[in-house]
Amino acid sequence: MRAPANARRRVGIDFGTTNSAIAVAGGGGPARVIGLPHPDGGSVSYWRTVLCFEPADDGVPMRTTAGAPAIARYADSEGVARLLQSIKSHLAASSFVDTVIFGRRFRVEELVATYLRALRAAAPLELGNRAVIGRPVRYWGAVDQADDDRAVARMRLALALAGFDEVTFAFEPVAAAHAYATRLDHDELVLIADFGGGTSDFSVVEVGRDGARVRATSGVALAGDAFDARVVDAVIAPALGKGSRYRVELGGEAPVPAWIFNSLRRWHHLSLLKSAATSRLLERVAAGALEPERIARLVHVVDDDLGLPLHGAVEATKLALSHHDAARFDFARPGVDIAAAVTRLAFDSWIADDLAAIDGAITEALDRAGADARDIDRVFATGGSSLVPAVRARLAARFGADRIVGGEELTSVAAGLAEMAART
Repeated sequence: MRAPANARRRVGIDFGTTNSAIAVAGGGGPARVIGLPHPDGGSVSYWRTVLCFEPADDGVPMRTTAGAPAIARYADSEGVARLLQSIKSHLAASSFVDTVIFGRRFRVEELVATYLRALRAAAPLELGNRAVIGRPVRYWGAVDQADDDRAVARMRLALALAGFDEVTFAFEPVAAAHAYATRLDHDELVLIADFGGGTSDFSVVEVGRDGARVRATSGVALAGDAFDARVVDAVIAPALGKGSRYRVELGGEAPVPAWIFNSLRRWHHLSLLKSAATSRLLERVAAGALEPERIARLVHVVDDDLGLPLHGAVEATKLALSHHDAARFDFARPGVDIAAAVTRLAFDSWIADDLAAIDGAITEALDRAGADARDIDRVFATGGSSLVPAVRARLAARFGADRIVGGEELTSVAAGLAEMAART
């Protein structure tokens, strides 16, 4: 049963590329993250940012679910349903206006609003129409200010469609700073390092008992999804035929198009391969494949829309590498069997360019703040990708391991947004 609305309650919403959470503040005391229902029973502190669409059947209209229930429905659908992930990463793109799902056209704002409405409905209390909403320093895919403005405008419309028509946007790392400030009884100069699914954002912030004052921010449009893509490139794509060739008409040969494997690098693009044109291309490739077993696996992955279980296998491997020097990548489904040994050393080399770009964004934040590494009292690392050992090692090498602190990696931004809402 829902708790009644409370005029003094302040709401913070972290709508993330990979995960989303809600927190509330008010009535004294620190902000608290709201538990969201899980199909297995009980509640969880965050939902995956996913949507599941099930086609209409025998007069039953198309069904849409979000978050943890969406993953459960998709897993039970035997490949009939369609799963959308990382919908936040489309917000800045002028080229992505809408998509057709089971015959119905959805604008990107409607997709986001669909998720937010479900998130709101799942909350055990009334949230009202006012909230502080997190946003990255730079939205994924934003090349210039016009792209970033487009993302904010789309997000604002989506929020209004979901019932939040009085919203304030706040940078996600700044929100994390407010969450960290609740721990302190003294002042510190802190680098907030927020490693999300689509972006890595950094803020140099003066924090203390009175809250947080931002000196500078910076961000780069890569993080966990980019790390996943490196595993796809090195482990999955070769097993599915990357680099192989097929016979074409008149006896010639051609390479299997690279753009197919580029679509595999980001999970929310995989379902877009299930088009009539791509199906015809894959039929031609399979018919003339010089390495038919590899291409047969690719066809199964596309036809059976195996993005979710593939993503799960990558996540399991990354998690294992967070605790061990080596791990096994194992993925087995009918028609697809991929197994490989992955070492932490190899993984670190795959993401080296991404780590260098992250280092550059940190340098930019420090330079804008007029500070260097010696001035930073603490580095507050948050977001799921902050747990990657190579990420922690880079921070420790620059600032010292004793200055690196963590927290609730997947919910600190939501809690900080609620703390900010309480101060407005």
